Amino acid sequence: MSGRASAVLIGVDAGDKDLILQWAEAGLLPSFRSALKRGLSGVITNPPGLFVGSVWPSFYTGVLPGKHGWYCFEQLRPGTYDLYHTEPGSFVSRDPFWRDLSGAGRKVAILDLPHPFPGAVNGIQLGAWGAHDAGNGPVSWPPSLAREVVGRFGRHPVPGRCNAVRGPMELKVLGEQLLLGVGQRADMTEHFLQREDWDFFASVFSESHCVGHHSWHLHDPTHPGYDQRVARLVGDPVKDVYVAIDAAIGRLLAHTDSETVSIIVCSHGMGPHNDGTFLLDDILRGLEHPEAVKVRGGLRGLWERGRSRALSVRHRGYTGPPREHDRADRPCFQVPNDTYAAAIRVNLVGREPKGKVSPGREYEEFCSLLTRDLLDLVNADTGEPLVREVLRAADLYEGEYMDHLPDLIVEWNRRKPISSVYSPKFGVIQKEYRGVRTGDHKPDGLFVALGRSIPPGRLERPVSITDFAPTIASLLGVPFPEVDGKPIEALLKQCSL
Repeated sequence: MSGRASAVLIGVDAGDKDLILQWAEAGLLPSFRSALKRGLSGVITNPPGLFVGSVWPSFYTGVLPGKHGWYCFEQLRPGTYDLYHTEPGSFVSRDPFWRDLSGAGRKVAILDLPHPFPGAVNGIQLGAWGAHDAGNGPVSWPPSLAREVVGRFGRHPVPGRCNAVRGPMELKVLGEQLLLGVGQRADMTEHFLQREDWDFFASVFSESHCVGHHSWHLHDPTHPGYDQRVARLVGDPVKDVYVAIDAAIGRLLAHTDSETVSIIVCSHGMGPHNDGTFLLDDILRGLEHPEAVKVRGGLRGLWERGRSRALSVRHRGYTGPPREHDRADRPCFQVPNDTYAAAIRVNLVGREPKGKVSPGREYEEFCSLLTRDLLDLVNADTGEPLVREVLRAADLYEGEYMDHLPDLIVEWNRRKPISSVYSPKFGVIQKEYRGVRTGDHKPDGLFVALGRSIPPGRLERPVSITDFAPTIASLLGVPFPEVDGKPIEALLKQCSL
């Protein structure tokens, strides 16, 4: 049976736009090269500071993290000092836009988009089959779909979380498994795309995400982990996976006709894993005077009281004050936010159970002083500023879930690796990164839209990741109100489904 779809979305999770544009121009990615030549393309911006975890929930819901609340695999439970594991499907209060499409009678197929929202739809939905960090899966609607997929196409070769310590040959095997996964996903997507007529069809390739995290040092000769001998042995799995995804996209686009609006979304990017998130707690403890939590009244001297003692601490083995104080006893503390940018929660009176910093003027002064101290940090190995920017969530977001977000977000200067930090207040902290990932995210993405009535070109202004939900809903004539995103007018002006 040959089916068709009115609107098709093909995602490339963490597909780096700079690599794609470079390799498309060089002819290594002919499907992208053709799409960029024939279609409307542009840059995608993602939620500042919180984009790594919130990019796909923001895509699904059309709203930013202050309104859907999900930005990391582990978050602070408001009103406590406890961290808990999160899953958007059981946490985010906003429904994904395809439920509105489904409720309006549109037939949808949602295949393995990251962070699944399980539930009934008018059509099919598969999640956690082979998405990056898929966890326990797969899950589907109808429930029999997961069994059908596994029976017909098998399980993904890299199930669940792909983090692991791997030597050269194990990295070679990982690359081969991811290539097999691309092929299985392409077969599965092609099968369901042709099976029947769809109003909206979506499938996401996540292999680009895993290979970027774990094989970046094999791809990038400037990476400190690059070894020419290992690179000769293993090759460049990043390039191999991108080439395979490009070929799969070509296969899938061949099954769309000129009346189909096809959108390729490369969600966010990838680059070297140069961050200081693993050092933040040591930095905060270095800035925090051990007796500061006992100070009553104004906290302007919270860091200043330790200055004279801290200046004398300059030996490279210094790792900050003792760790006997837990989160409740500190004026602020680190909370999870993946690793691209670090996150800080202020222990606020009235919000946290044992708050130390009062709202209003004291809070503002505390955040301002902490921001200055963070901006004073230096990468002791390069002499460059350690921190590029300190963002306040309250300046970026609004909504009913603001209490779920951190107060401050620390964006690192990621030009060079970070392992040694100098502060005029505590001297030098040195600590080696012990994680297994050699690649980490970049904030911007790329999209290309194709269709008979869509003229070729490139948008001058970026679009937000939240713009795609209302755009697709508008294409299909379904209202999707109360969102932060807005329809991409340059695309809608050319299309009428």
